[in-house]
Amino acid sequence: MDIQKVKEKINLAKVVSFDVFDTLLFRITSSPEVIFDLTGEKFGIDNYRNLRMKSQQEISRIVLKSGKAPHADINEIYTYISEKNPGYDWDKVKNFELDIEKASVIRNSEIYEIYQYAVEHGKRIIAVSDMYLDGYFIEELIKQCGYVDIQKVYCSANLKKTKYEQTIFEEVAKREKVRPEEIIHIGDNQKSDVELAKKSGWDAIWYDTEQQTELRPGSFAGLGKKLHKNASFWYLLGGDIAGNLYVNLYRWLQKQQHKYECDKICFLARDGYNMYQICKKVNENHVIYLEMSRRSLLLAGITELDDESLKLLPPYALGQTIAEILNYLGIDEGKCEYIPAGFQNSQDVIINDELRERMKHFFKVNEKIVLEACEKEREYAKQYFEKKGVLDSKVLYFDCGWNGSSQYLLKRFYRVLGKKKEVPFVYVGIMDTEKSRKQLNGLPYSTYLFGIEKNPNIAKELKKAIVIPELFFGAPHPSVWYYGENGEVVYEKEEMNKQKKEIAKGIEDYFNHIYPFIEKYEICISGKEIVTDMQRLIDAPSKREAVMIGNIENADGFVKQKNLKKYIARLDMSTIRKYPRIEIYWKKGLLKRPDISLGVKLYVVLKEAVKNILKSVR
Repeated sequence: MDIQKVKEKINLAKVVSFDVFDTLLFRITSSPEVIFDLTGEKFGIDNYRNLRMKSQQEISRIVLKSGKAPHADINEIYTYISEKNPGYDWDKVKNFELDIEKASVIRNSEIYEIYQYAVEHGKRIIAVSDMYLDGYFIEELIKQCGYVDIQKVYCSANLKKTKYEQTIFEEVAKREKVRPEEIIHIGDNQKSDVELAKKSGWDAIWYDTEQQTELRPGSFAGLGKKLHKNASFWYLLGGDIAGNLYVNLYRWLQKQQHKYECDKICFLARDGYNMYQICKKVNENHVIYLEMSRRSLLLAGITELDDESLKLLPPYALGQTIAEILNYLGIDEGKCEYIPAGFQNSQDVIINDELRERMKHFFKVNEKIVLEACEKEREYAKQYFEKKGVLDSKVLYFDCGWNGSSQYLLKRFYRVLGKKKEVPFVYVGIMDTEKSRKQLNGLPYSTYLFGIEKNPNIAKELKKAIVIPELFFGAPHPSVWYYGENGEVVYEKEEMNKQKKEIAKGIEDYFNHIYPFIEKYEICISGKEIVTDMQRLIDAPSKREAVMIGNIENADGFVKQKNLKKYIARLDMSTIRKYPRIEIYWKKGLLKRPDISLGVKLYVVLKEAVKNILKSVR
């Protein structure tokens, strides 16, 4: 809609008329019928949506046939339902529907700008709606959303005239005491708000809501578009895919804090950033943001190079040089010995598992240097933890999860400091692997979505492209590398992906609108709806999603390699030839992209097929 042209038309009109729903107001629900679903769930009425809609249609036909009105109003609908379905307090059900309807509406910021223009230019402003709700009730909805200068609401339920019958337009013009052509009407329905209005002599403008979302159907789908019509792809992705997950996670976290009897929740960087921002606004005194990474505590918990410690050290992927590994660990490559460990120099590349194993011998050869680095990092890490006040506090730690490495490393760190305290963790999910079982053995923790012997099917689906759920547990700051003197946080040198901030904002806005609503009305968002959102994105992305997400470079968790740019789902044959063992992070994203060659797609499919065959043979 061209705002300037709308304003020009307003200048010529005496009366400015607005449609109500999906024009002046939006519902936070994905459709009006979701209100019926939520009402039915509240009172335990099975399939209430169908009952409510069918009853409205039936009583409207009866009313129309009697000649009393073109359709039934809210009172007639519920009178009809109560007569046909005894056994419920239908007045109570009706009042709940009206209450939840009132709580679900938000102002359309784009239309509000036009409304303000009309107010500033002294125009008479009215609202016209085909609706079963009473006009006085609609007026309450409008005014609670800030449209306090709308002077009259004309509703079909009161006037007994409608847009679709083309009878309301003449009646409104008559009551407004203006000629039809002196009214400009703005609405979202091309037929009733534009075509029929113009046939009645009014000027009319179609307001294209553009709320169709490619992301998913759901109770609150499309909310981001309603809040910000021109919102970025990333903003919409954050709310539409992860919004419900964060709402339910927040509820679950409160229960876990009570379960573990902890005074505060400590959110680990960077996975806990978004949830920290949400919780901080609710109760700032009960949350801590701990800038910590697996790398930052890797050396701090090592006092000897036993087998357990050696298994923790890199390389974590083939293709790295020894120099890259030592730089990652903060060890001076010039002080190390290479020949005794079977290497030539720091530029040797770890290209196979044999050389990966040889690196353990390299660390043993240079044990003194390695342990000096460990002692130094331990002292600085201790200083940071003391500043944050968590060393001697009883806190509950939040991490995204997958293998429990953060809890394992934190426990090792506390142990070498002589702290015998428990370190309870809560996770979004933990994969059931040999590594997770070993690392979490005997440690106190709980999982929300999946865990060891818990919801294995969910874990299996998300594991197909674990990089996708990780998108929604990032932070708009670099990863913590290590702690410097006086506990100063030293970050890794990396370019920040701008989408993280937008994703976080989308999640936060979704939460701020939906959480109070569902909490007030005790609404339960099903686990199926939460997981389906993520599974759909992993298995059936749109082309736009595949390209936009696939182009993200060096996502969280990617092992860095010199001269190699890694993307979530972007690959070419030259890279494959140079790095034949390069990881495939999101297969369905790669295959969906229209700009990826057939040769690359064939390679991806064959590589996975060979991998599955080898796995079955083993």
